[in-house]
Amino acid sequence: MKIFLSALEGGEVEYLLDQFIAEGRKIPFGLVSYYYIQKSKKAYSNFKKCLQICDYVLVDSGAHSFQEGARVPWKEYTENYAKFIKENDHPKILGFFEMDVDAVIGYEKVLELRKILENVSDKIIPVWHKNRGVSEFKKMCQTAKSEIVAVTGFRNEDISDNQYAAFLKYAWKCGKKIHCLGMTRKKVLDKVPFDLVDSSSWKMAARYGQVKQWSNRKHSLVNVPNTKGKFATKQIFRTNLIAYIELVKYYNVKWQKINHDLHFRFGVRNIHRLIKLMKERFKTWEMENSKKSLRVEF
Repeated sequence: MKIFLSALEGGEVEYLLDQFIAEGRKIPFGLVSYYYIQKSKKAYSNFKKCLQICDYVLVDSGAHSFQEGARVPWKEYTENYAKFIKENDHPKILGFFEMDVDAVIGYEKVLELRKILENVSDKIIPVWHKNRGVSEFKKMCQTAKSEIVAVTGFRNEDISDNQYAAFLKYAWKCGKKIHCLGMTRKKVLDKVPFDLVDSSSWKMAARYGQVKQWSNRKHSLVNVPNTKGKFATKQIFRTNLIAYIELVKYYNVKWQKINHDLHFRFGVRNIHRLIKLMKERFKTWEMENSKKSLRVEF
């Protein structure tokens, strides 16, 4: 599992990117938004910095940054997005998300916008929403040019937690990887081995003054208590980013036996221990999901 830390193009984290470059640090997986990149030279500069310090990058269309119902020149915006893709594609970029604005302009128009993007790249990631129907998800998995397809991970929006495994298995059956947007809920990640997910929680927590640290004992992020006045704002952003990178490492290792995407190096003794642990978890996951009666028909 690759967890992409998003919102890296923002001006408030520019200093963080500069620090990481100077220190030789890496952010394993990063996600940026074209919506902000096309509005600001600083955001575009941060996008370029992400390509330096991230091992892999995803680019969001930014479609949902528009307010629902806003009058937007969708075709023009998409054509500019396509031009950006053509001029800025890079081997580190795994994909570019489509303009999934069904709720605003309808699915037929979304398909027209998808064609504009697919004319310049085979990395366009289609994003399924429940208004399209399960049959359209199946069609998407069967015909998508990209090796990645996406679903949303927002609670109670498109898919309930006990249905994700069915979507995942069907995508795999079609030879596709699946990305779950906005998903870092531990309850789900501990049970469903998505290929890719993303989250801006590291940044949102920092904005509210929450300082996070990784707990090896609990295998989760925990709040640092009694931090009022002890951390400067910039320090909180840095502390949280580093803590979330530990989260990224944990889930990459946890599901590597299923996803086959181990990204981090470990000693031989640890590898043997992890392999044994992953085999046990894989068996448990298969047994649990084979017994469940999911509320979705494939």
